[in-house]
Order: sequence, then C-alpha cells, then structure tokens
Amino acid sequence: MKVGSTSRLFGFAVVAALLLFVGCGRGEKNHVAVHPVQGAIQFRGQPMEGALVSLHPKSATDDVPTPRATVAKDGTFTVTTYDGNDGAPEGDYVVTVQWYRPVRVGNDLVGGPNVLPAKYALAETSDVQIRVAAGENRLQPIQIR
Repeated sequence: MKVGSTSRLFGFAVVAALLLFVGCGRGEKNHVAVHPVQGAIQFRGQPMEGALVSLHPKSATDDVPTPRATVAKDGTFTVTTYDGNDGAPEGDYVVTVQWYRPVRVGNDLVGGPNVLPAKYALAETSDVQIRVAAGENRLQPIQIR
C-alpha cells in the first residue's frame, strides 16, 4: 500500500470515528421517558387557535425541554417535549398559556398583544395544574376565564 493511500485511509477512519462519536450524543437514549398528552382549552367558551401552551414541572428536572403545544382551530392540543407530539415526562405541572391573536397592520397580519389575563402567562401565577401519568393522557378540558 502506498503512503498516500494509507494516510487517506487513516484520515477517513478518523473522520468516520468523529462522526460516530458526535452522533452518539443526540440519541433518544439521553431523553427522559415521555407519555402522550392531549387536551383541549378554551377562553370564555371559545377555542384559542394558535395559543401557546407550556407545561412547567413542579419538581425541578435537569436538561429536559419545556413540554409545549400549539392550540388547533378546534381548541385541541397535543404536547411535544422532544419530537412532534411525543408527550411529556410523568409528573405534576403548572400550565401557562399565551394567545397572541393576529391583528391587521396595513395589508399584513402580525401578532398582537396577549389577549389572556396576565396570570396565565407565568408559572408563578397560573392556577391551571395538570398531572401526566405513565401511558396515554387525555386531559380534562381547560377553561380560561
């Protein structure tokens, strides 16, 4: 084998090993187990299409993203922690909700102010609480007033 081909082979092996090593840190094995969570939410009896729902754990969790959802046109939502609609880790949560209804500015629609009472925007003041259990979770409908 020639010296040039040996060094190219060695270089390829180093690059392949680095790619394998870097890729290992992103696997699901590092994720906390999550459980499917579906719910529905309304403000004064109306669905809140586009509202942002976040679940804040009552017990501190390290390196777990905040479970979140966007409310659909019919007022339903499905929670995501890592990947689309995967759910949330088991535990007790305070739910925050923000709803920036679009307003027309000229010919454009832009996000307006949060139309919900301010207490629902912060985990410290929201009175909406849920529990996520192992397995499927279908939450009781949430009513914001």
